[in-house]
Amino acid sequence: MLKGSRIGLSVFLNWIALAISVVVAFFLSPFVVHHLGNVAYGMWTLVISMTAYMGLLDLGLRGAVTRFVAKHHARGEHEESSRAFSAALWFRAWIGLLIVLTSLGLSRAATHIFHIPPEMQVATSWAITIAGTSFAVTLTVGVFSGVLAALNRFDLISAVTIGQTGLRAVGIVWLLKSGYGIAELAAWELVVVVLANASLIILSLRAYPQLQVLFSRPDSAMLWQLWGYSVYVLLINICAQMVYYTDNIVVGVLISAGAVTFFTIAGSLLEYTRQIVAALGTVLLPLASSLDARGQDTELRSLLIQGTRATLLISLPIQVALFFHGHTFIALWMGEDYANVSARLIQILLVAHVFAIANYTSYNIVFGLAKHKPVALISTVEAAANLLLSIFLVRKIGLEGVAWGTAIPSLGIQLLFWPRYICKTLEMPVRQYVWQAWIRSGLAVVPFGIACYFSNNAWAPRSLLQFFTQMSLLFPVLVLGVVLSFSKEIAVQLRSQPNWFVRRWDAALQFVRKAS
Repeated sequence: MLKGSRIGLSVFLNWIALAISVVVAFFLSPFVVHHLGNVAYGMWTLVISMTAYMGLLDLGLRGAVTRFVAKHHARGEHEESSRAFSAALWFRAWIGLLIVLTSLGLSRAATHIFHIPPEMQVATSWAITIAGTSFAVTLTVGVFSGVLAALNRFDLISAVTIGQTGLRAVGIVWLLKSGYGIAELAAWELVVVVLANASLIILSLRAYPQLQVLFSRPDSAMLWQLWGYSVYVLLINICAQMVYYTDNIVVGVLISAGAVTFFTIAGSLLEYTRQIVAALGTVLLPLASSLDARGQDTELRSLLIQGTRATLLISLPIQVALFFHGHTFIALWMGEDYANVSARLIQILLVAHVFAIANYTSYNIVFGLAKHKPVALISTVEAAANLLLSIFLVRKIGLEGVAWGTAIPSLGIQLLFWPRYICKTLEMPVRQYVWQAWIRSGLAVVPFGIACYFSNNAWAPRSLLQFFTQMSLLFPVLVLGVVLSFSKEIAVQLRSQPNWFVRRWDAALQFVRKAS
């Protein structure tokens, strides 16, 4: 099992990379919107959404690589690791070629499907083709990233991510300031993707020198072994794409490309929250697999409780702030023209998003235990309901109908399926799980929510600096709520480590002395 310090370091490095990505995206998004314009930005969003659908051709192989390489590496079975890795790479190389060909077809079909202004049709076609090529490179080389994840080398993955984020941002700013459009943005993305993935190949082979790339066609036994795990991952990924990206397609087809921008703004803020939680979740899947292999069921149940608490205590304050201050924030961030519509969409989507984040730890544990077959089946139900309900409601109430079409099925799945399934899998009472993980975490954030509600009415920030200052001033209220809700656990930790502060202070002094 990973040591606590190793896990903490992995999470910390992931959050550093994520923080840089979020900050860059935060400041870059309004820059891109205002330089491209509402329609062009909507088309750029549609290009990304259409390309994301091609990710379904992954077939769930990256997760399979992480699981099998982690298992065989721990046992010293390097030949088996090489066989599993090479089989996935062989598959993905063919899939990458298929993606390039598919993007060529989509580039021609897009001008007939969407309401694209004539002057943007050529640029949109080129953007789809180039973006598809970028995605093909990322998908093919993604197995090397899976190897690093299996070895818990998230430090290397984070370093590549940071470099990729910075390089992408510099290019985007220069291109847009120089008057270029979405086709040139797609071309720059391809350059950045090639450099980043070349780095992943080199780093993964150095981190796992016993790993061999076998260029021969993999044997059928290994292919079936990979497929047995990944087929349900594939189905889940298909459903996830429908849930997260179909909304933009529905809006683009049934309303307009310009309306996609409003939905994208709302969705991007919630996506940032998911990314923050995902930084914690990267270590949960391999850790759950390790605990399961050792038969440590008690530790698995503890992982579920502690992981869920951590994700909720991180995400709930952000979600509460978006619910009460969404209009103010979007007006300061993107402009008043986007605030009313996008803020309302956020409030609707948050109805289900809160519980989806609450089940994030459960999701990773289920994958770590290879108990994800029922998840694939229930995800199919959610995706179908999402699509049908969104199409029905968009004709009735417009953009809000699409948001409700997403929120209602998700809310049902998150409340009715997940708590029962994870508790049955780990053989623990549902009431214990819901109380210890969900309710106590929710109660800890209640004082912060009350403070957000009254502060929004008492003080309307006039700049982003004032907005973040206001949130910082409310932070002690959040800390107070956490202390009150988890006072016993905090007291136990302090009693078990009476000299913790002294040790940290001495370590800090030694670091300063060495640095000087």
